Amino acid sequence: NGDWNTNEIQIGGQSFVERISIINILIKTFYLFLDLEGMESQVNKLKTLTIASSKVFMVPCKLAKHFSSLLYLDFHDNLLVNNRLDETFCKDAWPSLQTLNLNQNSLKSLKQTADSVARLPKLIHLDISQNNFGAIPDVCEWPKTLKYLNLSSTQIPKLTACIPPTLEVLDVSANNLKEFGLHLPFLKELYLAKNQLKTLPGAAPIPNLVAMSVRRNKLNSFSREEFESFKKMELLDASDNNYICSCEFLSFLHHQAGIGQVLVGWPDQYVCDSPLVVRGARVGAVHLSLMECH
Repeated sequence: NGDWNTNEIQIGGQSFVERISIINILIKTFYLFLDLEGMESQVNKLKTLTIASSKVFMVPCKLAKHFSSLLYLDFHDNLLVNNRLDETFCKDAWPSLQTLNLNQNSLKSLKQTADSVARLPKLIHLDISQNNFGAIPDVCEWPKTLKYLNLSSTQIPKLTACIPPTLEVLDVSANNLKEFGLHLPFLKELYLAKNQLKTLPGAAPIPNLVAMSVRRNKLNSFSREEFESFKKMELLDASDNNYICSCEFLSFLHHQAGIGQVLVGWPDQYVCDSPLVVRGARVGAVHLSLMECH
């Protein structure tokens, strides 16, 4: 009938469970449960909570405040929406939370999402991928502790200063991006796969970058100067692009020391699209004649 047996819960005393995982649960008469009163004593020792693919649309603020020890919260593939997010992430809720996964929900506003999670004073990792944000504003408020942000597959056509400058890892793969020019001084990893970029991002605004993926974009080539401008780059995935195998491009890749240690997927995933005579051949195996290069 939708009533909790609170007496039984109280007799059982405080729970010391630290990890709970609930996936693909369906409560057909969920509307009979007016609230979760009486459950507070069962959650304050939890450190890891996963409730996925279960049609969760909110957590009452009163209950959320009792998750005082929770470090990891995974709500992926649910029905969370922006106009209920302020209830779920109200002031003083989830005070210890460091990792939050809201992947594949029904969030539409990046600004409202940022405003809601900005109340989490210790948040480091945030995954809000596979939500349909579309265009994003110029300014957003985020937790000052945020270092990892996953915005892949969110229909973003252009990035703005809404993206927090505190980040060390940013994933904006599988969007509609044509360029990347954000100033992110602490960024170490950048994932731009499956976008529309025609050139590598400039290195100056991201001076500490160690790893980058521009796989499956619209790159035709990149120069020695562009490559070497990333002073700390250890891994670059520029595979599965349609490369124009010009003499300059080939000469650079053939003579660049240690290229195979930096380029992810080299040599198999780097293929010439033109000239026609070498289309489909691996970049590393193509050698144009002296006549073709002069």
